Amino acid sequence: MAIQTNTMKQALALAYAASATWGAAYTTVPGASAGTEVAGGSPAYARKALSWSGSNGVITASATFDIPASTTVLGVGVHSASTGNYQDGASVTSQAFASQGTYIVTFTYTQT
Repeated sequence: MAIQTNTMKQALALAYAASATWGAAYTTVPGASAGTEVAGGSPAYARKALSWSGSNGVITASATFDIPASTTVLGVGVHSASTGNYQDGASVTSQAFASQGTYIVTFTYTQT
């Protein structure tokens, strides 16, 4: 059965947000399990807390990651805490960093 109301779509989207509170960047593509998480750099790479917002079952959160030199980002994902369990992930357009840089991600969840 398809979800008919925006109220229910939003409730389910907010349940996703409650579980997916930290963002991560990966050097491999995540799937049923997390990818290989970025590490190192100065400033050092770290997961970022996510603050979701939106309506009608579509929510977004943004994060800016510090990426070390000689790293290629291939995927991103969400976790339950800064050191918590992997919840979900996706591939992104490959981006190589020859030198230390930042990678900005807008995470989007759409409940249909």
